[in-house]
Amino acid sequence: MLGMAMFTLMFGMGLTLTTTDFRRIAKNPRATVLGTILQLVVMPAIGIAIAHVFGLPAILAAGIVVVAAAPGGMFSNMFVHLARGHTALSITLTATATLVTLFTLPLWLRLAMGSFAAAGTPPLEMPIVETALRLGALTVLPVAIGMVVRRRWPSAVIYERRLSTAGAIAIGVAVFLQGSQRPELPVEAFVTSLLPALAFAVAAIVVGVMVPALFGIPARDAVTIAVELIVKNTLLGIVLVGQVLEFEAVLPIFAFSIFQTPGGILLLAGWRLLEKHGAIARSVEAT
Repeated sequence: MLGMAMFTLMFGMGLTLTTTDFRRIAKNPRATVLGTILQLVVMPAIGIAIAHVFGLPAILAAGIVVVAAAPGGMFSNMFVHLARGHTALSITLTATATLVTLFTLPLWLRLAMGSFAAAGTPPLEMPIVETALRLGALTVLPVAIGMVVRRRWPSAVIYERRLSTAGAIAIGVAVFLQGSQRPELPVEAFVTSLLPALAFAVAAIVVGVMVPALFGIPARDAVTIAVELIVKNTLLGIVLVGQVLEFEAVLPIFAFSIFQTPGGILLLAGWRLLEKHGAIARSVEAT
């Protein structure tokens, strides 16, 4: 059920994409390349560092790393669009990271599980090739099919909202059923995950805003990159973890989900406020 629900969700994303979204990389390479590197290299490394600082057990550390290495999703695109950020850049970053995650996420997860294994115990197994194939079946394949359908029947895009909603609800129901089958809920593990998840959310905002600014990226693009770093495709992480790891690894993803939406809204609201004050200041100077 989880796999089919994720397939439906990503197929819906594919309906919103065209080849033009990927061609934008050539038009705006600096922001796209920097944003992708931050998403898929820098933030996973920060996720591992945070897990070490908080002394998380291997299974919870794996959940934090999945969050850190996951790409942005449709919600990040929606937030950026509603706030009049750089929507094209957001879509491009989401699409590019979703494709590259196929190779990077299994590697980061394997590294995390190996480094957090308790002394004298074998590390949790993470078959890289099998995980990459699972990710491909859950992401690249349905997105590609969705893009083909969109190209062949452009009007099919009107079904995206229904498909995405149905997929998200199905994933929520499946995870709830999976958790309800346990003899007792791991409340303590969830509570343990809250502070590391909050720390990662703060790190995503700081890195997303400061690093692009250091590279001279315009403020509109910088805040868009920051939103991509904090508003993650957590549903993909939940499905992946639910298929290849123990249930406890989902808990840090749930914990992070509490912070990602407020963080994204705070980022965009703050940027819009600064833009408004800047415009007022410029009009006063002009008079």
